Amino acid sequence: MNIIEKKVRIELCENPIPINYEEIPEYTKQDYDLRISNLLKMAKERKYSSIVIYADREHHTNISYFTGFDVRFEEALLIFTEGKKPTLLVGNEGFVYCDLVPIDFNKVLYQPFGLMGQPGEKVPLLELLKTAGIEKNMKIGIIGWKEYTESGCSPDKTILDVPHYIINTLCKIADINQLENAVDIMSDNNYGLKHNLSAKEVINFELQGTRISRSTYNVIKNLREGMTEIEASGYLHLDGEPTCTHPNINFGDFNAGLGLRSPTYNQKLRIGDPCGAGMGYRGSQVHKSGFFIRSINDLPKEKQHYIEDFLKPYFASIIKWYEMMQIGASCGDIYDEIDSMLNLKKFGVFLNPGHLIHTEEWSNSPFAKGNKTKIRSGMGIQCDYTVSFQNPFFTAHVEDGIIIADKNLRDEIKALSPSCYRRIEARKNFYKEVLNINIADEVLPTSDIGGVCFPYMANTAVILCKA
Repeated sequence: MNIIEKKVRIELCENPIPINYEEIPEYTKQDYDLRISNLLKMAKERKYSSIVIYADREHHTNISYFTGFDVRFEEALLIFTEGKKPTLLVGNEGFVYCDLVPIDFNKVLYQPFGLMGQPGEKVPLLELLKTAGIEKNMKIGIIGWKEYTESGCSPDKTILDVPHYIINTLCKIADINQLENAVDIMSDNNYGLKHNLSAKEVINFELQGTRISRSTYNVIKNLREGMTEIEASGYLHLDGEPTCTHPNINFGDFNAGLGLRSPTYNQKLRIGDPCGAGMGYRGSQVHKSGFFIRSINDLPKEKQHYIEDFLKPYFASIIKWYEMMQIGASCGDIYDEIDSMLNLKKFGVFLNPGHLIHTEEWSNSPFAKGNKTKIRSGMGIQCDYTVSFQNPFFTAHVEDGIIIADKNLRDEIKALSPSCYRRIEARKNFYKEVLNINIADEVLPTSDIGGVCFPYMANTAVILCKA
């Protein structure tokens, strides 16, 4: 594959299509009731009499999916028991905040879910679980954060990642052998509820992709020699929108090599430094990294093979990744093709070449050797695999999001939010006409800099594309 440099003006960012917030749909009681109905149907198939879902700040998504309530700095339990109204156990400060929940539910205060030292009468958790309908001889699905699988084996349903004191209390009522890890209901690559996006979810996630891609571009465009990481991060123009990852603005071999570091106060940008910029809002993540150079001559001689031997092969694999994204394609085949083109091990890729996303940045990944999962409508997917060499240190990252949508889902999106669909169509045209990437009709890019690779991070007017 022939990769060339092209001088462009990224109109998607320089002349952006406005966001019409009046078109952004809110989730209603009917939306949450449908999600709950889908959950209870799966619970019934497994003969669960109860589903217990745990959340804290880092792992809020599975409760918020059914309620709109995202735990802030406390803990919470959402309990569905056959024949009973759902029960939401919350701490002191969540007790008021959860009034935003639109479904019919029992709100119960469990003060130990709050912060240490707060006043109040402590009702035993055992009593609250019994009141919520937990009984002896029940088979109970436990939804925490992850599944736990030994290499090459099936998931071990007995491994539970909900705090021990909660499991210990449940076991004073029910048999430990009747408790199963049921997080696959939410996050399985093939049937997980969060991997079957509705039109409303697509529109909300596209909104976040729009905002973070414009913010990331704004940082990169304004990078200047001598500025600190914290100064550069100001160009993200953060507001009150909740993030799903910490903003990453990193300069220099050490900070850029760490991958996850937040901006520091004293690290300054120099010509020839590796650098990266990106962030995530719920439903989308964008990140770009490379060398802060104006031309290849800004690198020392021992690094001047960076573009030809490192960046262009990486970008060629990115092109292939996008062009393989079609309904029915095997995720295992996509993995094999990217590995064959790039040699993932040689290029320092130790994670999957892509993953699924919901309101958490990484909900699961089917992009693994031998995986049989097929690309299907309703998937939110991140093109996300960082490449790196050592001695000398090279790094590059071109992360953006897409959503897979068949014609019916596309028609729903267009009807609900014409401006959202207009942005998506403009991005698809950019992929095809500027980057020369032949993406399928069902691929909906959510980033205004989707597929964009800057060979010179000090010059956003030059990008890589397929010849």
